[in-house]
Amino acid sequence: MDFKAACDDLEKAPRCDLQEGLQLEVTQYPHVANLIVALQRMEHSHTPLGTEFSDDDLLNSMLENMVEEHVTLRVLDAQESKPSEFRSTAVVECSVCDQDQKSWVLNQGPLKLHAVILKGGNMDIKVQLNLSTYIARSFTDSKSRPVVLGIAGTHFYLSCSLSDEKPILQLEEVENRETLKTINAQGDQVRFLFLKSDIGLSRTRLESLKFRGWFISTAVDDQKPVEMCTEDSTTRITSFTIKQL
Repeated sequence: MDFKAACDDLEKAPRCDLQEGLQLEVTQYPHVANLIVALQRMEHSHTPLGTEFSDDDLLNSMLENMVEEHVTLRVLDAQESKPSEFRSTAVVECSVCDQDQKSWVLNQGPLKLHAVILKGGNMDIKVQLNLSTYIARSFTDSKSRPVVLGIAGTHFYLSCSLSDEKPILQLEEVENRETLKTINAQGDQVRFLFLKSDIGLSRTRLESLKFRGWFISTAVDDQKPVEMCTEDSTTRITSFTIKQL
């Protein structure tokens, strides 16, 4: 079947014959193409029993020998074809600690998060997180939720970026928090997004959305930096208890 030769005049006529019994009909609506398959077997398959050809005979013959199929092609409109955006829907304040009860604290010089076992009067120095949950039309992972993690009472946010070809965890100062209300899925601000997934009843993992397979983690030893690591790391802890305050 020479499809191109058969449809050279498609712009002049809305219907073209591809081969005997097969026609392509293009409507005036660009979103829908109607493929009409007509099996012209009437002259071969029907032999009247008598001299009269009733309306019922004609209808039955048509139903038996004609198949019409509509193929709908969905075309995205201008709004849907734009790059997806992650939009903030809720913000809650949370506490976080790893399975060894190490809390996050801010080390001022240089500015970095450390995981520390706090006792007694030192509990007030542990970091509280502003956890913002996001949604996006293009995000369909039912097992995790995109979140942004900010340090409560500050303008610092956790982000994941490349350094020497390796994803690293950073604290970035964002003066205008409104700039993180929406995050373009194709933009550089995706570095602030982490995927929050639950493990069992009380554990949570935080995976970089920009660098999948890299997780926020703490060292087994006390008073070590909070860093990124891969899922198969055996020397770091990637599960946390996050409790809403």
